[in-house]
Amino acid sequence: MSVQQTVTGGQAGMSHSRDVPMLGVALVCTGLIALFFWNGLAHAAVQWEREEFSYGYIVPPLTVLMVWHALRTMTPKPSGGVWAGAAVIILAVLSGVLAKVGGMPVFSYYGFILALMGLAMVLYGWHGLRHLFFPLFYLFFALPLPNTLYIKVSTTMQYISSVLGTEILKAMNYSVYLSGNIIDLGPYQLQVAEACNGLRYLFPLASFAFLIGYLYKGPTWHKVVLFLFTVPITIVINSARIAFTGILVNSNGVSAAEGFMHAFEGWVIFVIGLVLLFLVQQGLILVSGSRELLTNRIDLDMIMPARGRPAAPTSRATWPLGVASAVLLAGVVALVALPEGARSVPPRKPLATFPLQIDQWTGVEQSILPSQIDILQVDDYLVADYASPAAPRDVNLYIAWYDAQDRRAAIHSPAVCIPAGGWEVTNFTTTTVQPTGLDDSLEVNRSVIAQGTSRQLVYYWFELRHRRMTHEYSIKLANVWDALTLGRTDGALIRLVTPVAANESLEDAEQRLSVFMGEMLPHLDDYVPN
Repeated sequence: MSVQQTVTGGQAGMSHSRDVPMLGVALVCTGLIALFFWNGLAHAAVQWEREEFSYGYIVPPLTVLMVWHALRTMTPKPSGGVWAGAAVIILAVLSGVLAKVGGMPVFSYYGFILALMGLAMVLYGWHGLRHLFFPLFYLFFALPLPNTLYIKVSTTMQYISSVLGTEILKAMNYSVYLSGNIIDLGPYQLQVAEACNGLRYLFPLASFAFLIGYLYKGPTWHKVVLFLFTVPITIVINSARIAFTGILVNSNGVSAAEGFMHAFEGWVIFVIGLVLLFLVQQGLILVSGSRELLTNRIDLDMIMPARGRPAAPTSRATWPLGVASAVLLAGVVALVALPEGARSVPPRKPLATFPLQIDQWTGVEQSILPSQIDILQVDDYLVADYASPAAPRDVNLYIAWYDAQDRRAAIHSPAVCIPAGGWEVTNFTTTTVQPTGLDDSLEVNRSVIAQGTSRQLVYYWFELRHRRMTHEYSIKLANVWDALTLGRTDGALIRLVTPVAANESLEDAEQRLSVFMGEMLPHLDDYVPN
């Protein structure tokens, strides 16, 4: 053996001896990350019991296989970004603290993935992140959408599926009328409820399309098109399912349709979606001028265990890895010491005692169906129609109160709910109004909505502790800040609606709401405390 060979062999042995403890510390860091974000991960696992996310169980094992393969086939090389990785881990730890103190699990869900990406940067720099980004990003498909975004997507999918389902029935010469998400077949009415929104197909199809794109050996644009096609495929199969249900209801009654929905709401429809997904990908290959089968373009080795040791961490990782370990350990200790995010609820009167006689306005209280309360998750509410001898039309007042906005419940914006009721928003602005008789003005969301020849004027805003807000996404940030500084996330939605008669202008309706607000708002603080 030559002297050069001896030196080289000695360096390899030293490198190997250094890699072993480095990889050991990396495993400890991974364990600390899992421990730190455990509550968020456990809550995500609970969501896998919902049909929309029932595929979530297979995402973590597939991610482990993809990461393992990437680590064993990655060629290590010196790379910058290791200290940036430590900064990313610190940011993820802060998000975990916010998740616990603020009662916002979404910060914990995404902080977990962010921490893993930061660890990849610490160990392998930018070079390693490029190899591990997509396997780690795949974990996002195991997590539920933020509640506000989920509601918007769900409502949009319900509406589109309702419209297309109705058009299919019309094309088959059925007499049908659509009002919001209700398909009127004459003798029967078919409600396209939240369970019919198609998300139970969209989410797993999108997850599968992302996985196929990762394994696919072909142009990037093929992968992007395949992923985007999951939306129209979901809409088509869900609309066809709704239309066929309508046919069964019309010809054989509700019981036959319920049997069909039970048999075809799960795997059968999903398999049809998968077949369409494969046909789209095969079509992309043919369009590119190749007659190759899709199966020949899928590299299954990328989700199979690979031989050999994992790639050695970069030599620059020692100090950043130590810092990351210390931060994670401190984070775990802090989580044990921090309060669980319990919320204080200020004293307030129940909305059942809200005055139904407000000066010249006399109210008639209404109720919400139990099924709607289950969706809204309100802790207290008021729905009342107020009439006045001086006003030609009534004013509907809706107050939805939440003791706390967290993983259990959050305010539902009328911007989402109004279209689901069959109303079209013809005009939407955020404006400042001056209630009659009051010194202070306030900012409200103003909508003009229409259904056929009927029009209504809608004002709504959000009462959050010491704030009046109009933007639903700003509510999330305000909730986190107030949870940390006030220990409160209570809040309410205030909505006013009045019809716009054919013989009156929008200005007349605005004046009616202005008068009612001037007399109603002084009573509000007792029921929605600031």
